[in-house]
Amino acid sequence: MAPEIFQGQKYTKASDIYSFGMIMWEIMTGRRPFWDRNHDTYLIIDICDGLRPPIVTNAPDGYIELMKECWHSDPEKRPVAADLHEKIRNMHLNETENFQKNNPTGIIESLDIGPATTNNPGAIYKSRPLSSMINSAMSLRSSRSQSISLEKLKRKFEDNLIENNDEGRSIKKEKLYENEDYFTEEINLDIDINFNNNEYISKENDFDIDTQNL
Repeated sequence: MAPEIFQGQKYTKASDIYSFGMIMWEIMTGRRPFWDRNHDTYLIIDICDGLRPPIVTNAPDGYIELMKECWHSDPEKRPVAADLHEKIRNMHLNETENFQKNNPTGIIESLDIGPATTNNPGAIYKSRPLSSMINSAMSLRSSRSQSISLEKLKRKFEDNLIENNDEGRSIKKEKLYENEDYFTEEINLDIDINFNNNEYISKENDFDIDTQNL
């Protein structure tokens, strides 16, 4: 399932292209994608964060590159069906020509290709309701993202404190970068610094950050 589907978007032709890329991986390796992982909320989160099956063997020229294009996190940057047909057709013609010249692509032997020798009961490929699992995964992913953003905010806050004046007060305009969208907000910080307990209290903007554990 394409990552954008987990994030609430509708099925599109681009989503099918992503699935086709997974079929290409299965043909190349002889195994199902993520056969060694439990199909749970954590796998959903990892897929949304960019996890894809590993490249464990070689393939005809252009095959792996095309497969990765199908897996692109941005649906708009995946190839369309006509492009897939044309590129796969050219691969087939090239491989046929190489075979006639007694120079076919040699597949590197590896324990990572061919049917899996162990069974993972947590890898479930049967149809089942996923709404509850997807909602749980997206909620957990959002919480993690907010926690990471807050930690970055705290560190930037500490790193940019200027030297306080004789009255033990410090005033500085800061740019706080929040999340990965580079949303910028300018605020004026009026900070009373207590050196005995390392607590920083913002008065003007009611911006209170506990830095004792940093």
